[in-house]
Amino acid sequence: MASITIESAAIRLTDTILGYNEQDLEETLKAIAADIGMAHIAYMRFAPDKSSDASLLTGARTYSVQWQTRYFLKQYILIDPVLAHGSKAVLPFDWEELPRDDPAIQAFFTDAVNHGVGCNGISVPVRNRRGAYSVVSFTSNHSRSEWAVFKKNNMVKLQLISVLIDSAASVNLKLSSPPVKLSKREEQCLIWAARGKTYQDISDILNISFGSVKSYLDTARHKLNCANLTHAVGVAIATGVIPAKALQGSSFK
Repeated sequence: MASITIESAAIRLTDTILGYNEQDLEETLKAIAADIGMAHIAYMRFAPDKSSDASLLTGARTYSVQWQTRYFLKQYILIDPVLAHGSKAVLPFDWEELPRDDPAIQAFFTDAVNHGVGCNGISVPVRNRRGAYSVVSFTSNHSRSEWAVFKKNNMVKLQLISVLIDSAASVNLKLSSPPVKLSKREEQCLIWAARGKTYQDISDILNISFGSVKSYLDTARHKLNCANLTHAVGVAIATGVIPAKALQGSSFK
């Protein structure tokens, strides 16, 4: 396989960083994936003060809506070895290197392939000057031999693209500090409440007691100075306390 060129990807991402391109980051990533011959590109930023659900919602990825919905509802983030390893990794890693002894993890990878994620994957850890930690993943459907050649020829370029994606995400996704700090559980419960889930639904999804759900939501509501839960959800979305994607019908409904 020939080496990729990164000029078009660099231009697209630099335009985003400089504010010249207001296109949604996911659309930009789709164009870049097509330019460099990848099936998909996914971006995930790890925030120590955020729940895994919130971190997932503030990422950007080109996977199908069906897979993103399935991933979220099945809480795959709790077993995803790519993110588990990526949250600690320093160097890029091929997904083939990750352990698959656990039947649940093997089933996860099989499910991902069946939903069009790609047969091969490589992830690039990125740490920016503010200490934020992210992982950019690239997937393909090349044969293993083609994939090996692709990695050999393009690893440095993929690392450069990953750094630009991380910088563009800070601008395009408006990843600023919200005015109110919720605990991870308060955040999770509020995100599910934003999707119209009842206290019992949230209790079942998060595997915590009904009383705990009520307590977390009450505390979140008081932190937001809101009289009721509906008002709290609206204020949380408007101020960036929880991601706006929590209300989008196409995202993890």
